[in-house]
Amino acid sequence: MKNPTLLQCFHWYYPTGGELWPEVEALAPSLNEIGINMVWLPPAYKGASGGYSVGYDTYDLFDLGEF
Repeated sequence: MKNPTLLQCFHWYYPTGGELWPEVEALAPSLNEIGINMVWLPPAYKGASGGYSVGYDTYDLFDLGEF
C-alpha cells in the first residue's frame, strides 16, 4: 500500500435516529474511488453515558443498540 489514507467516518453531531452503518456502507464505493482505503469508525456497542457517549465508555460489548 503506497499511500494509505484514513478517513474519520463519523461526526459529533449525528442526528437523532441517524443510521451511521448504512450510510458508511453506501459511501464505501465512492470513498474507494477517491483513494480512501481505511475508515475510522466509533465502537458499535453501547456506551455508559447513553446518548452523550462517544463510544469508548463501554456499557455492554454485546448490545449493539438493539435493546
